Amino acid sequence: MNEQFFTGHFPGNPVMPGVLQIEAMAQVGGILALNSYSDPENYDTYFLKMDKVKFKQKVVPGDTLVINMELSSPVRRGIFEMKGTAYVGNKLVTEAELVAQLVRKEKK
Repeated sequence: MNEQFFTGHFPGNPVMPGVLQIEAMAQVGGILALNSYSDPENYDTYFLKMDKVKFKQKVVPGDTLVINMELSSPVRRGIFEMKGTAYVGNKLVTEAELVAQLVRKEKK
């Protein structure tokens, strides 16, 4: 409850913003995709697209969000598609299809 997004999103009615749920899913998916690279520290991950996003239940302070991501197809030319679900306990709260890109960092 002490996170600012809970106090400001809907004052008096704390709810975790959907945009933060999707961002968390995208970050988990990025880690999943980077695991297929031998040198993941040399890449940045950029979020490209979200589709078929559904918020099925609200997420409130005290909830533990468990995120499951799976690649829909192998990483091709740095682009990867993934499907994600988020649960609180055994309740599905959010689902989405996401696309992101891995880009090699420029050497300085």
